[in-house]
Amino acid sequence: MTDTQNILNTINPKRNYKKMFLLWGMVCAIFVVIVGGIYWWNNRKPDITYETQKAFMGDISSTISANGTLSPTNEVSIGTVISGIVLEVLVDVNDEVKKGQILARIDPESIEQDLYRYQAQLESAKAQLKSAEVSLDEKEWQYKQYQDLYQKTNGKTPSILELETAKTAYNDALSNVEIRKASIKEIETSIRSTEVDLKNSKITSPIDGVVLQRSIEVGQSVAASFQAPEFFIVAESLEEMELNASISEADIGKVKVGQKVEFSVDSYPTKIFKAAVDRVNYGSSNASSSSSSSSSSTTTTSSEIVSYEARIYVDNKDLLLRPGMSATADIEVSSAKNTLLVPSSALYFTPTIQTDNKKKSTSFNPFAQMRPKRDKKTNIQQEVSNGAVWILENGSPKKVEVEVGMSDGQNTQIFSDVIKPEMLVITGQKQGK
Repeated sequence: MTDTQNILNTINPKRNYKKMFLLWGMVCAIFVVIVGGIYWWNNRKPDITYETQKAFMGDISSTISANGTLSPTNEVSIGTVISGIVLEVLVDVNDEVKKGQILARIDPESIEQDLYRYQAQLESAKAQLKSAEVSLDEKEWQYKQYQDLYQKTNGKTPSILELETAKTAYNDALSNVEIRKASIKEIETSIRSTEVDLKNSKITSPIDGVVLQRSIEVGQSVAASFQAPEFFIVAESLEEMELNASISEADIGKVKVGQKVEFSVDSYPTKIFKAAVDRVNYGSSNASSSSSSSSSSTTTTSSEIVSYEARIYVDNKDLLLRPGMSATADIEVSSAKNTLLVPSSALYFTPTIQTDNKKKSTSFNPFAQMRPKRDKKTNIQQEVSNGAVWILENGSPKKVEVEVGMSDGQNTQIFSDVIKPEMLVITGQKQGK
């Protein structure tokens, strides 16, 4: 039977063609479905969700950052101008001292001996002066007697030689008196100088304050020189200090006396200290180094970053802050009250998929050229630049041009006739799969 069926299939092949046709048809149908699915996947409209936040009225301030070091408002270095052995040290670090208080003593024995010697020399010189004055009186009397006798005798007696000898003796006596007087003045000067040295053997504080450093010990030998050695550093009350902050060349024009400052130190990382700008230096911090480099070579261009120093007054009544501490400060250079604000992210947002609006979209450029604008409420001139935010209109993003004012990083001030408080602005987008 099987052989008979094979013979019939060989004689009539139409049934085999029909099966092959059906098979190829199925393959083509599957191919069309796959290609169509790929085309649909690549050209489907994505599901986009926009993230929005509300514009609002609020207060804002703009700050610049600076680093600096804390120091006392007045700090003096105390040394000595005499040589000797340290006899006594009466204060230590952290001790409070008063103006005129003795901090240390240098052995005054050799100075006292010099003073006694000069005083003895003075007594001797005074005695010599008295003797010279007696001799002068005698020589003056004798010379006048010779002059009277010479006139009465019409020049017959005494002789001219005797008269000249008497005159010379008188002049010598007069010169001797002047020499003795000069010697007394010299000795008196030495006495006054020695008395000053004796006074300087007591090292005293020139101000009320606290001892920050002490570098002197009992028995230490000290030598006076052109630059007095430093024994103590005394600072006035640490309840008032100053923060010397370095301001960059780009920011110095914004810093003014009286501006509010907040700063922190590593010792109290969670505490914010309040302060205020007290002075802004006109000269740059590296002006001296720049001038020296330019004088040595006129063709060399300095690549140093120019900075300026601002002195910031610090109230330190709780004595938490100490001299030498490093601080990071934020100086409030501008502020606005009850102004229109948007999240800063709204100014950086740009839709990634174009809507029906075919114009090229642009985002806020933080480095755009700033221009002045006067706030009508505060009458304060502010710096503004051009920017844009996006709002939703009929479910699609719409670009709104705005003027951009100050920013605190999180929020930014804007000026717009379109954007109103409570209006939603786009800050980001999420694209579904």
